[in-house]
Amino acid sequence: MDCTFKTKEGRFNYRVGAIIMSDLGLLVASNAKEPYYYSVGGRVKMHETLDDAIEREVIEETGTKIERKTLGFIHENFFTSDLTGETYHELSFYYYVELKNSTISCHSYNEFDEQEQLQWVPFEELPQADLRPAFLKELTKDKNKTIQHIVQRG
Repeated sequence: MDCTFKTKEGRFNYRVGAIIMSDLGLLVASNAKEPYYYSVGGRVKMHETLDDAIEREVIEETGTKIERKTLGFIHENFFTSDLTGETYHELSFYYYVELKNSTISCHSYNEFDEQEQLQWVPFEELPQADLRPAFLKELTKDKNKTIQHIVQRG
């Protein structure tokens, strides 16, 4: 069971995201229903650690295991879904991830049962991309050595 619940004021999500970078750029996911890019990742399951969740999500969405991972961002996100109009309070942990294998294949589906696709967005194109959360647009090949805490509203 995913760590998400609905209240009178909106929905809470607890999730992980993978920041996967190469010379090609940032690896992002998309689907036919949502007109923007997002990170590989998803909701943490009940009684699952963050480390286990990121390992599971990366395998589910890329078809390969993680070689190395480092926590990079704690992200508190308050937003309204473009699709459902539902308000969200989301707590996400983003890891810098290096994959064991450079061959990736996506066979995952999102919560709306839409098949996801993966693609590399070159770093120079990130500022213009519709990428969510927005702080991912500012990434470069150089990883920050400290964990950053970001709060985003809207």
